[in-house]
Amino acid sequence: MRVIVEVREDAFRTPKTAQQIAEEIRQGAAMLWLARGDVTPEGAREVMNSAPPVEAAPAPPEPMLYDLLLLGPNVGEDADFERPRHPGRELPEWDT
Repeated sequence: MRVIVEVREDAFRTPKTAQQIAEEIRQGAAMLWLARGDVTPEGAREVMNSAPPVEAAPAPPEPMLYDLLLLGPNVGEDADFERPRHPGRELPEWDT
C-alpha cells in the first residue's frame, strides 16, 4: 500500500527530511494498529522495518495571474472597477 502525505516544511520546530517523516509515520501507524489489535506484534515490526525509497514530491505548479489576484484584498464595489460607458460617436452624414 502506498500513502502520500503532504506536510508543510515549516510545521516542524526543527527541519526534517522526507525519510525521517516517512519513518515516524510508519512507526506511529504500526503502534496505533498494534494497540487496536489490527496487526500482530510481528506485523507491526514488519511495518516499522519496511522502508521503501522515498521519492521527492513534484513541485507545485506556478501560480497563475488569476490566483494572485484572488490573494489581493477584497475592497470596493464591482462597479468601481468597471469601464465607464461612453456614448457612441455620431455617424457623419454624407451628401448623396
